[in-house]
Amino acid sequence: MIAYNKITKDRYLPTGPELTQSAQLYSIDGDKMELLLDFPTTGEPHYAQAIPADLVKAREVKFFKIEENHHPYAAMGEKDARVERKGKEVHIWMTTIRSHFAPDNVEGVKLGDEVYFHVTNLEQDWDVPHGFAVKGAANAELLIMPGETQTLKWVPTKVGVQPFYCTDFCSALHQEMQGYIRVSPANSNVPLNAYTVSVDAEL
Repeated sequence: MIAYNKITKDRYLPTGPELTQSAQLYSIDGDKMELLLDFPTTGEPHYAQAIPADLVKAREVKFFKIEENHHPYAAMGEKDARVERKGKEVHIWMTTIRSHFAPDNVEGVKLGDEVYFHVTNLEQDWDVPHGFAVKGAANAELLIMPGETQTLKWVPTKVGVQPFYCTDFCSALHQEMQGYIRVSPANSNVPLNAYTVSVDAEL
């Protein structure tokens, strides 16, 4: 039998943000239940299936070495964060690291554009993935492992300001990990621009 235990933050070392729950494996074939294994697991588990560990262990990737990231839209540091227009396509080279996105403000996107967020997680600690989502997007969010780059396509459907945010608990300042993208009318002359608000200025 396997038991899932929800509130176990800081019970295990190392206590990364992804180690917030635990699971326990019990033998129930005798007169008395026996605990066989007590271990941390990723958040909100609901189902379990047992397989031999050697089927998974050799293929496990805990983090991607940032210097080996050859994704065509990777931003290897905040200095590479930028935005470019290619016709109706807007490409945003974005980085994420505790506890902000760069850039975290984008303007000049127009109704009818296709927006591509190319998000690179600059973390090199194995237990600090970051999530990424845009409010109101019809598609699911991203989960970007340390050192990895992933792309989310978003087609805005209305004029206005939409927030984007980290969807995976990553630090004590997780709720600060957000930004805004301004969508203007199709005939707007708002120039395409992206910038990052200084964290120090906010504090």
